[in-house]
Amino acid sequence: MNIKKKDEIRELKQEIDILDHMLDALVEVLEEKGFMTSEEWEKRIKSKIEHSAKTQQSFREVET
Repeated sequence: MNIKKKDEIRELKQEIDILDHMLDALVEVLEEKGFMTSEEWEKRIKSKIEHSAKTQQSFREVET
């Protein structure tokens, strides 16, 4: 793997880490304010991922 590719991967990892910290902070605020619990947040994420996976699969089937 060349150096440029490694740098791009490192930058992506850093961006993902930042987004992860931002989401953690957001969930903490929502919990503190009583709007949502971590468990509710995790259920919503799981639901959206499952829905997205089904939708993407059906679009892929249409393409072929």
